[in-house]
Amino acid sequence: MTDTDRDTAVSQKMQPQDYITSLLLPGLGHIRHGWWSKAIVFWSLLAVQGGTLYLAILRGRLAWFAYSSSKSPSEYWFSTSVLFLLLCGVWVFALFDLRRSIRLRSEETYARGYWQIVSRRFSKDAKGILGLLIILFVLYVALFSPFYARGNALKMDLAHFLTAPSPEHPLGMDNFGRDVLDRLIFGSRVALGIGGMATLLNMLFGGFLGLIGGFFRGVSDAVIMRFLEIINSIPFLVLALLIISMWGSSIPTLIVVLGIFGLGPARIIRSEVLSVREEDYILAARAVGAPTGRIVLRHVLPNAIASLLVVSTMSIGVNIIVVAGLSFLGFGIRPPMPSWGAMLQQAQEFMRTAWWMAVYPGLCIIFTVFGFNILGDSLRDVLDPRLK
Repeated sequence: MTDTDRDTAVSQKMQPQDYITSLLLPGLGHIRHGWWSKAIVFWSLLAVQGGTLYLAILRGRLAWFAYSSSKSPSEYWFSTSVLFLLLCGVWVFALFDLRRSIRLRSEETYARGYWQIVSRRFSKDAKGILGLLIILFVLYVALFSPFYARGNALKMDLAHFLTAPSPEHPLGMDNFGRDVLDRLIFGSRVALGIGGMATLLNMLFGGFLGLIGGFFRGVSDAVIMRFLEIINSIPFLVLALLIISMWGSSIPTLIVVLGIFGLGPARIIRSEVLSVREEDYILAARAVGAPTGRIVLRHVLPNAIASLLVVSTMSIGVNIIVVAGLSFLGFGIRPPMPSWGAMLQQAQEFMRTAWWMAVYPGLCIIFTVFGFNILGDSLRDVLDPRLK
C-alpha cells in the first residue's frame, strides 16, 4: 500500500478529534471537513430546540419547574420528555451523519443504492421540501402545545367574549371568551393524532391484507378482496354513525372508524405485489429454497412499499378533513376539547360578527392538508425509479 492509499484510508475513518468536536456541539465535526451546509442545519435544529426550552422555562411549564395553578406538572411531562429526546437525537444523528459522510466521501468507490438515490432526488425537489417543512412545523407545534400556548385553551372569559384580534389575543376570542390561537395550537394535536394513527392503522392492516392476497393469491386473495368490497360498499357516514352510536364519540372510536374504512392501501399494495412476485429475483429466491416468510419480508415488501408510502402520506390529509367534517356535523370530537372542525361548527353562527372564529381554523386545515398533498405528490415522483 502506497502512502497515498494509506492517507486515503485514514481519511475515510472517524478520528478522535471528530468524535470530540461532534460531542461538544453537533456540526463542529462537519466544519472540520468542510461541510458547512450540514453544520448550519444542525445548528438550526439546536436553535429551535433551545428556543422551545427557553420558552418552556420562561413560562414555568417545564415539567420539573411547573408552577401553573391551572394545570398539574404531570400534564407537561410528555412535551418535556419529547423535547429532551429530540435534543439528544440531534447529537446522536450528527455523530452518525459525520461518520457516514466520512465513510462515503469517495464517490468513485461508492455505489448508490435505491434509497440513497431517492434521498438525493428529494433534496432537489423544492415542492417536497416545502411540504415536509409545513408538516414538521405543524407536528412541532402539536408536540409542544403546552409550551407555545399563551394560556389554558379551555379557560372561559365571558366578560370579553367575541373580542376581535388584538396584541393580547392575536387571533381573537370565541363566543365563550376562549383564546382562538390557544385552541388552534391544541387542536393540532387532535388533527395530527387522529389522522396519523388512523393512517398508520390503514398502512398496517391494509398493507398486510394486500401483501397476503397478492402473494398467495387463490382463496385468500378472493376472501380478502370480497371483504374489502363489502367494506367499501357501506357508505362512510352510515358506518361512522353506527360505530359512534354503539361506542360513543371519542378519539379511539374515530381512529377505529377511519382505520376500518380507509383500506385503500390494500388494493394498491396488492397490485404491486402481483407484479413483484413474478420478477426473476423472486423466482431465484424460490429456486434456492428461501423460506416464504423471508421472500415476502426481504424481497417482496421492500419493492412494493413505495406506492404504499405515497398513498399513506396523502391519506393523512384526507383523514384530517374527514375528522374535521365529522366534528363540524357534531359526530366528532366533543366540546370543550379543541378541534379545528368543532371550532368551525361553533363559528357558523357568528360569521358576520366574529369572522376570525371561522377563518383561522379553516386556514389551519387548508395549510396542513396542502402540506401532506404536495409531500405525497413529491414522493410519488422521487420514488419512481423510471423517472430521472
